Amino acid sequence: MEVKEYIQRQITHAHSLYDGVMTGLTEDQLNWLPPGTANTISATVMHILGGEDSYIQVFIQGKQSLFEQGGWAAKIGVSAPPRPGQPWDEYKHKTFSLAPFLAYQQEVRAATDRYLAQLTPEELDRKVNFAGRERTVGEVLTMLVGHIASHSGEIAALKGVQGAKGLPF
Repeated sequence: MEVKEYIQRQITHAHSLYDGVMTGLTEDQLNWLPPGTANTISATVMHILGGEDSYIQVFIQGKQSLFEQGGWAAKIGVSAPPRPGQPWDEYKHKTFSLAPFLAYQQEVRAATDRYLAQLTPEELDRKVNFAGRERTVGEVLTMLVGHIASHSGEIAALKGVQGAKGLPF
């Protein structure tokens, strides 16, 4: 198997895991404020989607994020996707509709698929600045898989403590 196909399969698998934990999600569950310092599902979903948008559009391709290009702040009702090291409080006391999240997800996934379709070995080895370090595109894509999968586990746990099925299996 070629590296390009392997990475495409890994991202497809991470998306599938995310889709599985999102199955049956209600808006009450999306907006439920857990005790302690845990984030809402809405914050975690936006972090996953905004992360993928940033990994592919901003860090790898050097473009403006789809969130900014598409005016998603107004459509979703937040100033920006939550980022590490920044407060996620904007998500804790708002009620969100699921539909705009899913629409943004479709746009992000379509852009990711377009990018992955044109991957070459040279592109995978190209260096980009990511999180304050120089990394290869291949490394960033590998980190994206882990990012989606780990935060999908958070969503599964948050659904579970609400009495819903978290993991799809």
